[in-house]
Amino acid sequence: MTKGMVYKLIFIISLIVFSVLLILPTVGTKQIEIKFSPQAVEENFEAVKNRFSSSDYEITVNDRIMIVSGRNITDAIMNEIRTYQGVVDAKLLKHWVEKVFLAKKINLGLDLQGGMHLVLQADFEGIQKKLGRELTEKDKSEIAQQALELLRNRIDKFGVSEPSIRPRGYEAIEIQLPGVKDPSGVKKAIGTTGSLEYRLVDDKYSALADNWFKQNYKDKKLPENYDEIKAIAEEISKAINLPDNLETLFFYKKDETTGAIIPERPIVLQKEVSLLGTDIQEATVDRDEYGQVVVLFKTTAEGAAKFAEATSEKNHGRKLAIVLDNKVRNAPNIKETIASGSGNISGGFTYEEAKTLARIIKEGALPVDLKIIEERTVGPSLGQDSIEAGIKAFIVGIIVITLFMIAYYKVGGVIASIGLALNFIFMVATLSLLGFTLTLPGIAGFLLTMGMAVDANVIIYERIKEEIKKGKSVRMSIIAGFDRAFWTIFDSNLTTILAAFILFQFGTGPIKGFAVTLFIGILSSMFVALYITRFVYEIISLNKKIKKLHI
Repeated sequence: MTKGMVYKLIFIISLIVFSVLLILPTVGTKQIEIKFSPQAVEENFEAVKNRFSSSDYEITVNDRIMIVSGRNITDAIMNEIRTYQGVVDAKLLKHWVEKVFLAKKINLGLDLQGGMHLVLQADFEGIQKKLGRELTEKDKSEIAQQALELLRNRIDKFGVSEPSIRPRGYEAIEIQLPGVKDPSGVKKAIGTTGSLEYRLVDDKYSALADNWFKQNYKDKKLPENYDEIKAIAEEISKAINLPDNLETLFFYKKDETTGAIIPERPIVLQKEVSLLGTDIQEATVDRDEYGQVVVLFKTTAEGAAKFAEATSEKNHGRKLAIVLDNKVRNAPNIKETIASGSGNISGGFTYEEAKTLARIIKEGALPVDLKIIEERTVGPSLGQDSIEAGIKAFIVGIIVITLFMIAYYKVGGVIASIGLALNFIFMVATLSLLGFTLTLPGIAGFLLTMGMAVDANVIIYERIKEEIKKGKSVRMSIIAGFDRAFWTIFDSNLTTILAAFILFQFGTGPIKGFAVTLFIGILSSMFVALYITRFVYEIISLNKKIKKLHI
């Protein structure tokens, strides 16, 4: 074996080991932590235990927390357990590989784990009546963006993990809420207008709240669930003996990576509302004389008097918080009295931050009603059935392909089957690394890719047979067979890759999932066939005693 072949062997083994580690959070033993309420009775615990009654699971109970370990634990099962009586929450615990490497568990789409899919559209007709004019396409696009900001601000109240909120075209918004517990409550909440208020900040008690927060939550990550944040705010209020005329809320910021609205720190406000959202007439983004990005606004006639009072000399130096749905989204300083009914908000904003703030202000000036134009709900048990059916179809398909290859190509079929196993490992590892969301069409993409993967082996083996018939040695036949097969395999797979790319670009939801698995599967199968399988046959060809290949 040459030095180059030794390096190849080390690379292949290292790649396989790393890939196996990456897929462990998805295919290995997993743990689910189930929390029960203080009111939960023995029957509630027994019902959950009966769900995991088979020998495939291990169950431990400590006080009101149950830990279940097993391989067949999915997001669908987690969501199903959340619906059991007496259960407060259920979550999958991180695998040790996730903590050490970049590994991630492959997420499941709504069709596999259950949840709610909604497409919403602003009530443009109602807005046109309020404005007394027809809306332009630009108006509709801006209103849709405004509604998107509102939904991002509101959606975390439902305790949904990894929600997806994205625009569909220029007028609609698509929401996916995996594992949602109360579909009717979600529909009711997201279809109503937001509550926007302007309230003065109390600096003295805000400082006390901030000190308490730093002492007690210095190294803790804040929960994103609104009810849990509200409980922390109430705890802070009690700890600092907050007067009845003040209230502790949390300042929220947008996560630039995910777009989610997350809590950052506590802030204490007066309960008295200085202005309502409807007191502001409009808000736009502009630049001041120094070139800094600012948000310009105009008040209504009634709002001008309220704003003059809120920004009067006694409040100079204080902050006026902008509160959307009980979340503080901004708190600019009051520098001067604004009695003209127009002013600007500055603060070293980026253009995107200023646009977001302008949308929040507009939400108060022109509340947006949202109507549901498309709705799908998938139960967690149905999602689990889909997973089991998909896995069953995948296993049957692989067995049939493997038996055919071994029966027809003998030893060559065994090598091709090992290649199929490696192809599966590499595909799952890549998808885990990317944090991919698997859907039912994605499972179909897996199976299709596995069927197509052996095509490369068939082409290679037939080319090798042709070279052997010409009287060439085993070694020369292998080299020539792989060389001749390369461009055929490359050309045929290139067209499939292009088709997958087009599906990904223009498809939505499950179609994209199918395209991604197909794309990654094709690349993986080409690598296995043209690199790893070739290396195996190069090793075989080193044995000069071999005069015939069993293919």
